Amino acid sequence: MSRHHISNTYLVKLLLLLLISIPGLAQKKYEREYSLKTSAVPQQALAFVTGSFKNTKVHWYGEESLNGTTIEAKLKKSGIMYSVEFSADGKIQDIEILTRFDRLSPALQTAIKKRLAEEFKTFKVIKTQTQWTGSKEDLQQAINNEQLPAAIKVHYEMVVKGQKTGLSTYFEVLANDEGVVTSVREIIQRNSDNLIY
Repeated sequence: MSRHHISNTYLVKLLLLLLISIPGLAQKKYEREYSLKTSAVPQQALAFVTGSFKNTKVHWYGEESLNGTTIEAKLKKSGIMYSVEFSADGKIQDIEILTRFDRLSPALQTAIKKRLAEEFKTFKVIKTQTQWTGSKEDLQQAINNEQLPAAIKVHYEMVVKGQKTGLSTYFEVLANDEGVVTSVREIIQRNSDNLIY
């Protein structure tokens, strides 16, 4: 093995180490979304969606991110927009429901706004989704019943246009059901339609 090859390998490893260790870079989010044909969707994911959402038109997407590839079903049921996310092999990960921020409880809104005011000079919540995580059975029950099973974990995922220094940019903010912000990540690439739907 040549000295040149060793030095290149060393430089690549060093660069990766630096990227992982710089806090600002670790808090970025990359996504690329593309349409999927139903025939490309794992059977397990198809079965969950067709079994949980009867007679509903479904749009399927693949999504590449820094964490790998996922599959997403987007659909509308009883006037409510749902996004159901699966792993690449079809295991359910979470369900997100499009929600208006001003429909959250006043206490929850206040807690989230207080935290965002500490994070940004100025900010505006562009999109809010209620996120459910739990077992496949509990998630199916959550879809088909008005009362959530106790085992379902609820979080809120928001797209926020915020300004820290310089120009405003988009961030993904995750908060728990008590309004505690658990994650703020800058969105470095995302389809514009995904900000809305």
